[in-house]
Amino acid sequence: MKKFIPIFLLFILTACSAVLPDKSRELSDFIPQEEKIEQEMCSIEFEFVKENFPKECRWESLVRVVDGDTIIVNRNERVRFIGIDTPEVKDPRKPIERFGPEASGKTKSFLNGAGKVCLISDGIGDGIDKYGRTLAYIFTEDGLDVNAELLHSGFAKGYLYFPFERKEEFACYHKQAKESGVGMWGQ
Repeated sequence: MKKFIPIFLLFILTACSAVLPDKSRELSDFIPQEEKIEQEMCSIEFEFVKENFPKECRWESLVRVVDGDTIIVNRNERVRFIGIDTPEVKDPRKPIERFGPEASGKTKSFLNGAGKVCLISDGIGDGIDKYGRTLAYIFTEDGLDVNAELLHSGFAKGYLYFPFERKEEFACYHKQAKESGVGMWGQ
């Protein structure tokens, strides 16, 4: 037992001599923030659509539009649009959010009459979200990029908290719509 006392004392003394940082981190360091988008970044040409549509498409039958950023394909596969977020209309825990019905209506108008939709998965992001929904970029048969169009027209916000291939592109579309005051960004 006496052999362990010096070891124990040495352990205590080294633990007590650790230097603590002189400044703690601010709480805001842990809260996701919109990334600052430089104007030059928005002037570059984005190539995702040219490189991936239609050759990377997984064509699926559209069953219905759930809300502005979620659809159901095939029998019951829920698909969440990558990189965008629209105001809620279907969450039973929340009231209908401002501009939610308009965003849902816009998605329905983009996909009106679409028998099939093209799903393109992201090369660096997750394939399925925490709710079990497939994550994808959605295109119509005539090549309409639904995710991007919802951002352009101000019916969605950029959902930029996670890595995905089109993050810089979507951040630019979000910024441009907000600065132009279109859709939810207007009066």
